[in-house]
Amino acid sequence: MNITAETVKQLATEVGFDLCGITSPDTIPEVRTQYYNWLARKFHGEMSYLENEPERRTEPRRLMDGIGSIIMLGLNYYQPDSETAPPGHGRVSRYARGRDYHKIIVGKTKKLIRRMRELTPAGESNEYKWYVDFGPVLERAYAEKAGLGFIGKNSMLISRAFGSWLFLSEVVTTLRLEPDDPRAINHGRCGSCTLCIDACPTGAIVEDRVVDATRCISYLTIERPTEIAEDLARGMGNRIFGCDVCQDVCPHNHRAVVTGEKELLPSHGVGEFLEARRVLEMRTREEFLDLAAGTSLVRTRLEGLQRNARIVLRNEAMGIADTTAPDDENSK
Repeated sequence: MNITAETVKQLATEVGFDLCGITSPDTIPEVRTQYYNWLARKFHGEMSYLENEPERRTEPRRLMDGIGSIIMLGLNYYQPDSETAPPGHGRVSRYARGRDYHKIIVGKTKKLIRRMRELTPAGESNEYKWYVDFGPVLERAYAEKAGLGFIGKNSMLISRAFGSWLFLSEVVTTLRLEPDDPRAINHGRCGSCTLCIDACPTGAIVEDRVVDATRCISYLTIERPTEIAEDLARGMGNRIFGCDVCQDVCPHNHRAVVTGEKELLPSHGVGEFLEARRVLEMRTREEFLDLAAGTSLVRTRLEGLQRNARIVLRNEAMGIADTTAPDDENSK
């Protein structure tokens, strides 16, 4: 049988993805310009790998000879927050509380490609490459182009069905599939709302759809390898790994749906909170891996997590409150 866009979407649902859209591998000129400007302004901080071959990120046809389509995939990871953290504990961003999402998405993607190969007519051959975060793809831009949502002022992709609580991944293929119309679904818009800009504790959202990563708490707690400036450290509050503030306050997230992927829930990983003193008592990589192996926390390494734990305890001693927005509406 011929594999159509509808076939791909049905298979994506069957293997566990919440969203699937198809788009062409054409360059998006305005996105390319924005990306080069973002790099020129050094907003990527110490993530120097983002400077490598920027043309591959902005020109998908360089990713594969004979590329025909990009299949964009989305997986909902929303889970409600507790309103307050226990004393002496730091909060972990929602996305990192359970099993490492890379592992989950890779498994689903391999199943999807295997199912597509099984449906390929005899004598026909198609190529596939897949990426989850680590590939040279501007995934939010191509997810928007594939009709999965729109990019909000906080630079997150926002879907009508799932808000911004989405992991994105992509399959590039030589298959030529009918692309989706990005305007077919009315996902809404930000309009005059500036809640995410106003709520960011460190002022990281500097313009519409432009985030200065060097001020972003997610970058600071996960990617930054060295000490954090005092003013930015105070903005962290009790966040020990990642940050959800710009998503917590977004009106598009008020109807969020709890993820159906059980392995993303706290019971399958480190949980919602980490005891800061327990982290500081760790002395070896083995102790750290006993806590973090199989989760996204391995990204920050023991030294980074301990730096974050010291900041959490210092902020608590200074009376800097948990500034995470209560999301009672989201959990209804």
